[in-house]
Amino acid sequence: MVRINRALRLSAVCLLVGCSTATRQGSQPFSFRALDLRQQDPKGAPAWELKSPEARYDIQRKLAQALRPRGTVFRRGEPSILIAAERGTVIGDGQAIQLEGTVRITLLGEEPVEITGDTARWLPRQELMVIDQRPVALDRRSRISAETAQYFIKRDLVELRGAPVLEHWQDGRSKAGNAKTPAPLPLKVKAQWVDWKPERGDLTAPAVVRGEQFEQSKPAPAKDEKPAPSLVLTAQGLRGNLRQGYVDLVAPVQVRRADGKGWLDAKQTRWAINDQLLSSDQPFTGQFNALKAKGDRFTVDLEKSDVKVSRGCELDQPGERLTAMRCLWNWPSGRFVATDQVVLKRDTYKQVTRAKRLEGKIGDDGTAVFSSPGERVNSRFTLPPKGQGGGGKKRAPAPIAF
Repeated sequence: MVRINRALRLSAVCLLVGCSTATRQGSQPFSFRALDLRQQDPKGAPAWELKSPEARYDIQRKLAQALRPRGTVFRRGEPSILIAAERGTVIGDGQAIQLEGTVRITLLGEEPVEITGDTARWLPRQELMVIDQRPVALDRRSRISAETAQYFIKRDLVELRGAPVLEHWQDGRSKAGNAKTPAPLPLKVKAQWVDWKPERGDLTAPAVVRGEQFEQSKPAPAKDEKPAPSLVLTAQGLRGNLRQGYVDLVAPVQVRRADGKGWLDAKQTRWAINDQLLSSDQPFTGQFNALKAKGDRFTVDLEKSDVKVSRGCELDQPGERLTAMRCLWNWPSGRFVATDQVVLKRDTYKQVTRAKRLEGKIGDDGTAVFSSPGERVNSRFTLPPKGQGGGGKKRAPAPIAF
């Protein structure tokens, strides 16, 4: 429990006009050059403090109005949280503190977290802060916005409610590439509600979530037109750790190209948010135009729009089936590469082609055309039997190998 001091400690000299007026007219507040409000824990160590360079105190209403208030919450005698605002109102001896005007709450540490909003209510005795106007929680790589937020200091818990949105980006990635090429926009994940422990990094959203990715290369929409996402992701919830750089999407997980040219249905999928990768080591199914796909493991590079199947790749379209150990395709270009133990079977002539590598591309009709430029292949055909002749019996067609 925090020891509550029953009086405000106002360290300054009151203005002469303010003091004399307050003596004659009790309804007018005192004006002070500074405010210094402090409280201690049971062991006598500082618990929290609030300072202001100028304050007005209303004795009858027991209110102190402060300009540019600055607060500090201590943990084990050391500063843990810094608080800043443009204006503040202290009720009583600190039962509640209303903060207004660009409120900034900074959680100190190796990787600081900042929570901002237009207004906030600080309840020191409950170790609670309520931000009910445009709260945003931000660290070096993550940003979570919502309609309301409650920060339970002792529990290291931020409850974000009202359509929270999680955004993440890889800082420094664009510097390594071409400076003229704009960095891709982050994947935005919308949830119904989010619980976040900023100190530990744990993040949970146990209801349906929707992620959207936008291509920055597309022309900017008109002023009143909302940009359309290039990729849409849905899951039944998420859980992960932002400090460790991952979020697990709860199955079933669906990834859809907004143009309708491709989709994936997967089980639990991990979003490696620092690398902008989606991956799963469980079987999945998908489709790319007329080409159906399935495999045992996949990775989606959100920056390059590449889909990689690293085990058990199977591609199927009318009249053709391909199997390989690994496959890689690019959604925007429609190009495919299959490698390692590649087998392509065609219904025509029962053709079987084996190779180390085959390439493919989705054509205008939505089907894939495979080729092997510069690669050695082995193909077998079964020719159809010739017409009946000489009254002899039909002979089984002989396979032809190339």
